[in-house]
Amino acid sequence: MWIALGFIQPSQAMTMEDIGGRYFDVLVKKALFDKVAYGYKVGYYYKMHDLIHESASKFFAQECGTLVDDVVSSLKISETIRHLSVQITNPDIIKIIGQFKYLHSLILFYKTSNQDLCNALIEVFKATRSLRLLYLSAPSWENMRLLYESAPCLKMISEEIGNLLHLRCLKITLQDLIKLPRSLSNLYHLQYINYDPPTMLSQIIVDFLPNDINNLSNLRCVKFPMNYNSSICGVGKLKSLQQLSMFDLRNVSGYRIGELENMNDLCKLGINCLENVKDAEEVCSAKLYAKRRLIDLTLCWSNTDSRNIDLDENVLDNLHPPKCLRNLRIERYMGARSAIWMNNVNMLSNLKKMEKIDLMDCLECETLPPFGQLPFLKSLLLCNMPKVKWLESKFNGNDKYRSFPLLEKLDIWGLKALEDWFEAGVAAEDGCLFPCLIQLFLRDCPKLKELPSLPSKLKRLEIHEIGWTTFNFCSNSNPIPLESLGVLHCPNITSLPLADEIARLAALRYLKIINCPNLISIGRYPQVETTNNCHLMLSDLLTSDPSVLLMEPLRSIASLKELNIWNNDELVSFPNEAEQWFLNGRSSLSELRFFNLKSLESLPSSFESLSSLQKLSIGRVPMLRELPNLPPNLQHLSISGCHPELKEPYGKDGGSDRHKIAHIPNIHIR
Repeated sequence: MWIALGFIQPSQAMTMEDIGGRYFDVLVKKALFDKVAYGYKVGYYYKMHDLIHESASKFFAQECGTLVDDVVSSLKISETIRHLSVQITNPDIIKIIGQFKYLHSLILFYKTSNQDLCNALIEVFKATRSLRLLYLSAPSWENMRLLYESAPCLKMISEEIGNLLHLRCLKITLQDLIKLPRSLSNLYHLQYINYDPPTMLSQIIVDFLPNDINNLSNLRCVKFPMNYNSSICGVGKLKSLQQLSMFDLRNVSGYRIGELENMNDLCKLGINCLENVKDAEEVCSAKLYAKRRLIDLTLCWSNTDSRNIDLDENVLDNLHPPKCLRNLRIERYMGARSAIWMNNVNMLSNLKKMEKIDLMDCLECETLPPFGQLPFLKSLLLCNMPKVKWLESKFNGNDKYRSFPLLEKLDIWGLKALEDWFEAGVAAEDGCLFPCLIQLFLRDCPKLKELPSLPSKLKRLEIHEIGWTTFNFCSNSNPIPLESLGVLHCPNITSLPLADEIARLAALRYLKIINCPNLISIGRYPQVETTNNCHLMLSDLLTSDPSVLLMEPLRSIASLKELNIWNNDELVSFPNEAEQWFLNGRSSLSELRFFNLKSLESLPSSFESLSSLQKLSIGRVPMLRELPNLPPNLQHLSISGCHPELKEPYGKDGGSDRHKIAHIPNIHIR
């Protein structure tokens, strides 16, 4: 927006986007914007402080304004206004916009019918020729259904948009556009096009984009759903483009890899269908090494069908990225070896800024590059590489090297041949393997012998489909900083060392044990410690088997706040000992969830004693026909996917047992 309105000027050293980012950081630092979280671990948005917004609105009243369904309010807006936000249902109000001849930005939220809006926009496009930024938005998600019922949404934008010769930025969040106007290709100053429908499109529309959209040589960013970017023929003409998230190669002129040759401003690039490259010479024409701003690169083959392995290897050898690269993703590469530019320490040192690497579905790859020597690598994902035996093979004979010095996140999935972390003869110094690792996920690695010594900073550990009967918390750290532990779908595992290491697990708050049918012990735990010195301060427990509640130290835990019992097809009822567990001092338990328990017929009758319970959720428990007496302080009750005999008596409309839950303020039964 700032770039489109001319607030940021180009620089040789930095992109305008980076300059704008620095400006924004300064505004946040000076408290003009507040960082606000939304949802649970969803993300953040920034909000201007109310006092600052009020002051700015008054100070810039002659330049900025808001127009609503009120003709009187529109009369108060200065004719010299530059920036206008409109929220209307009356299309006649939109026509008033035409009187603002100096308008530079227009943000329009509409709630009117298709044809009325289309006609009104034609008048606006004819009159407001100085417009630089246009944002057309559908109603909010919660109002969209009502709008669909009352009137169809806008399906086409008028060709008169071609009159907006100064337009720099176009953002559209309408749902059912059939195509973009052909006249869009005449707007030679256009820098940003963002089509972001509120919900995912169901199918690709042929000819959605103008055929000559590649004439817009000033475009810096285009964002379309359904990978419409790949339908741009001759995309290489868009030399100012910053991002090309996925470019599907074809054996057709205008869609070959040579289109990338002069696109040297790319910061993010994805190349798909690399099997359509003819030979190594054609690959060289992309000149990835010359793209001095490229920091994010994805290289994909579209399938793992039988291919010419030598060609795959030659193609990857010649896709040498620039030294500035930070994120690399490679999918469905069928070569047996790594690319030349990444398979030895000296060559890999040219990519020392690398922070994130994902390798997926590289089925023939036998050895990994020496990623452990990348000094700034923070995240490594290895997925479905069934021939890899070691994370680090023999590379330079130096067995004292600090391996993976800054790695924080390691995800390993489907490395079925993985035996150990190092090949024989290669090892890291004690304490130097993953010294900064925070998160470790292991899944479907049946031959892996053991865990590495737990790094001193590890906070999250999850193990899926591993063949061990037990594992040990080998760590030089005391205490162990682990906050979250998950053991899932490990049928061979019989014991966990939880109780044995309890003195060092003071930070553990979240425990997940799912589908481990042979688990009989969580370690040896002296009874005297159980009663007098229980240091485990677990707050969240998720399990598929309530019998783990009867194993120490979980039997005696007094800190639990949230309990989830999920995904058990065989559980019919809770054993008497589990009933007793709910009775014995569960004063801290505030949330309880039962989900996907196909055979469960009854809940513990001791629920009523849970004086601190605030939330109870029951979902997909189809055999459950009645509820026990519920605690008096319960605030939220949610029931879904259960037996009709449970739903009907507690229903809002005259259910016979509705009075039993009438004390609960928030009830959702569906």
